[in-house]
Amino acid sequence: MSTSTTRRRSIAIDLVRVIAIFIVVLRHTWYDPDGFVAQIACPWAIAVFFVLTGYLWSEKRTMAKEFDHRASTLMVPFVCWMVLISIPFFAWAFTEDAKAAAVFLPAFAYGAQFAPIPYSACWFFSVMFCACLIMRFLGGYARKWTWLVIGLTLVVTVVAPTLLWFGPLGSGLALACLLFIAAGQELKRYRARITHPFVTGLLLAGASAAAIALGASHDLDGTIIEVKTADFGFPVAGLVVGATFSIGLLLLCESLERFIPEQVGPFLVKVAGTATFAMFLHPVLLLAMGTDWDGGWPDFLVAYLVPIALCLLLQSRGWLPWLTGDVKPIAFSERLARRRTTATTGN
Repeated sequence: MSTSTTRRRSIAIDLVRVIAIFIVVLRHTWYDPDGFVAQIACPWAIAVFFVLTGYLWSEKRTMAKEFDHRASTLMVPFVCWMVLISIPFFAWAFTEDAKAAAVFLPAFAYGAQFAPIPYSACWFFSVMFCACLIMRFLGGYARKWTWLVIGLTLVVTVVAPTLLWFGPLGSGLALACLLFIAAGQELKRYRARITHPFVTGLLLAGASAAAIALGASHDLDGTIIEVKTADFGFPVAGLVVGATFSIGLLLLCESLERFIPEQVGPFLVKVAGTATFAMFLHPVLLLAMGTDWDGGWPDFLVAYLVPIALCLLLQSRGWLPWLTGDVKPIAFSERLARRRTTATTGN
């Protein structure tokens, strides 16, 4: 693959990330689950990150390398941000209701999916971590086993979705998100056969939008899809539509990439690189501003632009990489192996 092709693909993927972050912040600003923004954002805003993960999936990475990579880029920022947010949050919570705070503390440590604002997006990182490790493990077997696990999980999302909510670190929700990663992997596998990405992307996005308008993003009780709370929309269709819309968006961005001015490309890459920092910080800002469920443009602009600007500053100085997500890969697996060897030798 030529350098120019690699560059175009990279910018298209970063453009998708920029769009997704914009939508996530928009969703959290106008938080009303029955509001217009929720109807637009919830069906795909989280799914697209998992689809991108599958699209960029490397088959050559071992389980140990997968663990090291995901732990460094996902769990290090997750732990640091959870601690950073929890110090003032629980200092306030214990003064308001000590008994409730004592219950919340272990629950939040068990899984961020139980945590409210200002932890709104924290769950995503632990779920992504678990999903990647599960997918890597399944990758060691025939592909049919991956689809079998996904199929069984889809059954659970229909008959007992709440069971997936209670897994530690959101591991149950990670099982539901395997569908998105697998969809991205399949897109990567067949991408060369898609000779008209704009038309294909438009058809997929359009068909998905139509399905959403017809109710695919709502379950039988009318609750909108929200993976964090184990609400998966209309049985099976809610998750599938999230995957197909995300694929359509990615194909559209790839087909339109050639129209992006060269001066804009590097800026998109930089903004996309602030995603981790922005995901963690924007709910904190929304809480600090006392943003209501019906939102407001001033609050949105602060929640969207301030994290991006602050992260770009930190990255330019090389400061606080464990908060910005720029941590260099840490060999956790090697360290654990050495400790086991030392312990065994010592015994």
